[in-house]
Amino acid sequence: MKNMLDDVDKSILNIIQRNGRVSYSEITKQTGIADATIRFRVNRLVKKGVIRGFSAILNPAMIGFSISGAILLKIDSSNIDDVITKLVNSSETSYIYRSTGEYDVVSVIYARDIGHFNEFVKKVKMLKGVKVVRVSVTTELIKANPTFKL
Repeated sequence: MKNMLDDVDKSILNIIQRNGRVSYSEITKQTGIADATIRFRVNRLVKKGVIRGFSAILNPAMIGFSISGAILLKIDSSNIDDVITKLVNSSETSYIYRSTGEYDVVSVIYARDIGHFNEFVKKVKMLKGVKVVRVSVTTELIKANPTFKL
């Protein structure tokens, strides 16, 4: 997809990444590109999956999710898709990565408290096909940057 992005697309994406609520007219002001072109380009980027959605970035602790952590999983290959589906459908799961190396899946989760966290980990351990679970509770968020320099 990298080759499919021209300088106009990159300019639009850089602006939208900083403020998902920015109006098309504001993008026009910042870029000098016609409003109709901006609308067309944004719609095309959404249809092609470059823009996956528009959302607010919330502070988990401020909305009651004070505990976060990473769960690394070794999963029997015949069950990996089922386990991933269950993680995807879990409200505690924020990110899921399929990985190479020692672990098959890495999942980042948020919980209300340590009891909620432990309860979720216990459920994950009981999923069919999960062989090994390694858990780390995070102690400090150092960087969370959902934007990319284009």
